[in-house]
Amino acid sequence: MDYSKLLQNVLDIAEEMLVAGAEVNRVEESVERMISAYGCPFERVNVFIITTNIQCTFEDPEGNIITQIRRVKRNDTNFDRLDYLNDLSRYICENTPDLQEMRARYLDIMGRPQHTLYVKYLSAALVAGAFTVFFGGSFFDGLCAFLIGLIIVFLQRYLRKFNENQLALTFTTALISGFITVILFSGGLADMNYILIGQIMLLIPGLAFTNAIRDMLLGDIATGSVRLLNALVTAGAIGLGVAPPLALTKLFARLFSMDLSIPILSFAERTGFYLYAVQIVMAFLGTLGYALMINTSRRQSILGGLGGAAAWGIYLLLSEFAGGFFIPTVIAAVFVGFYAEIMARKNKAPATIFITSSSIVMVPGSALYYFIERLMDADYVQALEYGRAALSVAVAISVGLVFTAIINRYYLKIRSGGAKHA
Repeated sequence: MDYSKLLQNVLDIAEEMLVAGAEVNRVEESVERMISAYGCPFERVNVFIITTNIQCTFEDPEGNIITQIRRVKRNDTNFDRLDYLNDLSRYICENTPDLQEMRARYLDIMGRPQHTLYVKYLSAALVAGAFTVFFGGSFFDGLCAFLIGLIIVFLQRYLRKFNENQLALTFTTALISGFITVILFSGGLADMNYILIGQIMLLIPGLAFTNAIRDMLLGDIATGSVRLLNALVTAGAIGLGVAPPLALTKLFARLFSMDLSIPILSFAERTGFYLYAVQIVMAFLGTLGYALMINTSRRQSILGGLGGAAAWGIYLLLSEFAGGFFIPTVIAAVFVGFYAEIMARKNKAPATIFITSSSIVMVPGSALYYFIERLMDADYVQALEYGRAALSVAVAISVGLVFTAIINRYYLKIRSGGAKHA
């Protein structure tokens, strides 16, 4: 056995799992298990992974020390690919195929077809339209945001030909789509603010922000810090892109005496203005669109959508009786965590697929948007309030998901009799 070649193949799988959206600790565990399956002492397999770097050192059966390091520069969330790569890692651990078979199976997965182009356009437009209504816009506002969502997908695909830098792409997309929104809807037929909120849900790093805090709470400080910094920089790029269209909006308001104000309401207070049934339906559609957008299979997308709708229903029910938003968000996140574990076992898929899609309805995307909007107005008091609300929601989601992760680990330990790599 060429153990250097084995490590190369294993790290190819690990890198693509990380790029596709796998949790760092799950990728580390997969690498450890795959290497040890080929006769290498488990306790001598050392793996360190953050979102931008993979390092692995192990001792082969003959006592040789083998080390490889990978620099990860891509980020292309693809849960269908992650699902199959996860199955491949399990197959390798159970069957220890030769290197040629391992490589062939890996290449087959990498060659799997993606969602068609019309699904990519439709799912992104669905996210923008559904979340516009979800966060307070009218159905007509949602239709307008749906159309802007189509434009955003076109912009991202077209601009990527000229610049692969994700920050530059995010800034340019936010800038151009913002100006298009202002130009098309400055006549007052639709609420530009809610349309901007809906379209920013396609760009804003609310989920990355939440996952960063979750990583830190689980003790993975390095990964959490990298993700948090990346989320903050991305939010800054969106803010810079949205600022000129917002400034143009306010100029129109002064010239034509238009009222473009947004009610300054807390996350919990906003929910009381809309029929709960409408919000739950929009939560399902927005979650479904988001899951399809990141190339989740259709069945798993529907299950993710149902989880998101149920989580939001739980949040609404608890906030109605308990008040506030922190405790209801924690409990809704606990539901998402347990729901994801159950769906993962039933579908033999990574739990992160269902966690990511089902929790999108709770991420503080709107609060981050209002934070940016208030900064543009130099209203630093309100900006600070929205920043605090965004942080509080992210912490609440993270606490709920961490709680379920800890319970699940105890369950697995008990079921396996305490074996570390059962």
